[in-house]
Amino acid sequence: MKILITGGNGQLGKALAEVLKNEEILLTDTDNMEITDPTQIERVFTDFEPDFLVHGAAITNVDGCEENPDLANKVNAGGTRNLVNACKKAGISMIYISTDYVFDGTATEPIPEDTKTNPLSAYGKSKLDGETAVLALQNGYVLRTSWVYGEGNNFVRTMLALSEKMNEIKVVNDQYGRPTYAPDLARAIYNVVQKHSTPGIYNVTGDGQIISWADFATEIFTIAGKKTKVVGITTEEYLSDKKDHTIAPRPMYSALDLTKSKASDLFLSDWKAPLAKYLQN
Repeated sequence: MKILITGGNGQLGKALAEVLKNEEILLTDTDNMEITDPTQIERVFTDFEPDFLVHGAAITNVDGCEENPDLANKVNAGGTRNLVNACKKAGISMIYISTDYVFDGTATEPIPEDTKTNPLSAYGKSKLDGETAVLALQNGYVLRTSWVYGEGNNFVRTMLALSEKMNEIKVVNDQYGRPTYAPDLARAIYNVVQKHSTPGIYNVTGDGQIISWADFATEIFTIAGKKTKVVGITTEEYLSDKKDHTIAPRPMYSALDLTKSKASDLFLSDWKAPLAKYLQN
């Protein structure tokens, strides 16, 4: 099977390259296929003739999207629509990686796929627009995920770097969700490709305990044997320290319900085990 991947230089792209190493894949990024340019997309589709597209490319800097919503829309929504058009023309399936930020955070228990969306940020809105485009495809898949970490810049590495120079770190303790290990997400994507699951929306995150960012930091330091103390603060306290910066609103609760993905036999594991593996490596 020939699989085209956007966002090839990102955390998920690197994980997919390993998980899909026995398939014929083409990793793309802005250097070899700019998704905002339909002509470039058409050239790549013509040359490679993919059987499946995994679309992971996006502007994921949430605060950056809030500062420049036009760019977020151009890439996250417009770029996705361009890819949808190319998949429709080629008659192939498409997997789109979306986010828990399409919800407003008012939930009090894990959020099923059919819950009404209400994004708070420019990032969330642009990703939701991308979802709408993909779901219009007869064979379009939307995989919503959260708190992804892997080979690249992420919360885990940021915490470890800060622990080298700080004895105490303030971390928000009133935003709740679950971490996702990029290779686990990549395996879930491959399962969708192999099993030809029913098109639609799937929640794919780490399983297990729902935690705050402060809890996540504490677990990172515990596993890594760091002595750095985590001081939990509220979102309001965090924002008061960032008055001179554009900070996008985040959902306070965005843990996703995994019932449908488990029933579909996608790869899901408790988030603690892969975190330990990641830190050991």
